[in-house]
Amino acid sequence: MNFKKSFLALVISFLLSNILTTVWYMLSDDANFVSFRREEINYFGLLTNHFVYALIFVYLFSFHYEKNRKKIRAFYFGLLMAALMFIPSGLVVRSIWTVEFNSIFVLNSIAHLIIGGIIGFALSIIYDFKNK
Repeated sequence: MNFKKSFLALVISFLLSNILTTVWYMLSDDANFVSFRREEINYFGLLTNHFVYALIFVYLFSFHYEKNRKKIRAFYFGLLMAALMFIPSGLVVRSIWTVEFNSIFVLNSIAHLIIGGIIGFALSIIYDFKNK
């Protein structure tokens, strides 16, 4: 894949990850509230998280998508990437800190899986543009 497509894929995946996650957590803010949450959010940390996620996503996506160029496979790849990023860290947080295993954990997991799938689908559109 060429540099322009890679860069566009990185920007799109970074933006989608940020925007969709922000919307989800704005909608579920009350359910995600814990007593030890920061008063001031560390946006640099959040942006760095999304950037690293987007970098890894775009890098690995090219290997996966070259072997099987189907939109459903791209969506599935996104689900797997989201599962690798979100679910293990969510389990650790709930195992060590006083954050419960509850329905919001399940809903957050589902939301992140769907967001990952959307990112994978969007990247498949970028990768297929003018390739046919």
